[in-house]
Amino acid sequence: MLKLLADVHISMPWRFLPQYLEMILHYRMNLEIGFDANQLDAVPRTEMNAVASKLQKRGCRITLHGPFWDLSPGSVDSLIRKISKLRLDQFMRIFEIFRPIQVVCHTGYDPRHHGGHRQIWLDHSMGTWEDLVRQAEKLGIPLLLENVWEHDPLLHQEIFRRIPSACFGFCLDVGHQNCFSKTSLDQWIEALSDFLMEMHLHDNDGTRDAHLPIGQGNIDFVTLFRVLEKAGKKPLLTLEPHRKEHLVETLAGLTQVLGKNR
Repeated sequence: MLKLLADVHISMPWRFLPQYLEMILHYRMNLEIGFDANQLDAVPRTEMNAVASKLQKRGCRITLHGPFWDLSPGSVDSLIRKISKLRLDQFMRIFEIFRPIQVVCHTGYDPRHHGGHRQIWLDHSMGTWEDLVRQAEKLGIPLLLENVWEHDPLLHQEIFRRIPSACFGFCLDVGHQNCFSKTSLDQWIEALSDFLMEMHLHDNDGTRDAHLPIGQGNIDFVTLFRVLEKAGKKPLLTLEPHRKEHLVETLAGLTQVLGKNR
């Protein structure tokens, strides 16, 4: 499991970093550090620099996850779009501190609320994504869009079609797909394989986003990795345990899954 730990990233909200930093440095854990709006406003950049320096000196690879609560880049309300863009711009300004491999954001699209004006929402969101992708290209840091509440891969397909860029890709969250999507996992992979650069791995039983360790829900991870191997895809893997003890259980579950595919 320690060997596997060197090959994956661990989701780590910034607010928990002080609590686990010594363990992270001891095991040289690679992180996906998550920031919310409050932290982007309140955390001194000197503090971010100090933490980033410790991680980089220890050889810990870094990816970042952007703020997402209440953000809606395609909102019909121009002021909501403006504040959503402001937050994501604010997020991008910390890239030079952490020098991440890549970064992950949510589309902000929720079919329960936006389904009635999907095309308008999509059209409105283009200004945000186009500008962020241009910024990502200048920095040489890929910007990835994750699936959350989307029922199918069509929205992501359309966004990527409109903004072709080697710095714009897809992060497949298999837990979200299992409990929110109405389209099968292999269909998501087939539709977006050309853009797939990262996967978020956690398990659930399909009823809620429980973030269980791999093997404790009903997601077929063995088939998932066989499909990826057949497609020749090796996305960056990020584990998303929500409890400390779940990290070891997730590593054990993933070790077992990968062993079955050898």
